[in-house]
Amino acid sequence: MTTQTNDLQIDDYLDLYLYAKQLHDDAWQAEIKAKLIEYVRPSQLPAVHEEKELQEQFTYVNRQILHLYRSLRTGKQELNDAVTAELFVLKHRRIELGKEIDRLRIQNQRICK
Repeated sequence: MTTQTNDLQIDDYLDLYLYAKQLHDDAWQAEIKAKLIEYVRPSQLPAVHEEKELQEQFTYVNRQILHLYRSLRTGKQELNDAVTAELFVLKHRRIELGKEIDRLRIQNQRICK
């Protein structure tokens, strides 16, 4: 099933939910809500898992950057071209990870709404 088809089916469920609310049919609302949760939840699990992995990578890269800066500050390491290049690569990777995490969060928000 395509994403567009999934979105249309979710929209249909939401329309039914709102209609049940207008009718003050709490049982039907609960039934529709349960079906929506079942329908949406499996598609969210891979994205949530992927976001968690990306967040862990982001934290690891931040710690590497912090370690390098501490080494430079304490004098354990001197600033040279290799350290500068390593910092550049780490910072670039951190930016890429941040963008990917943001993209997944925006995607998950669209699914949840």
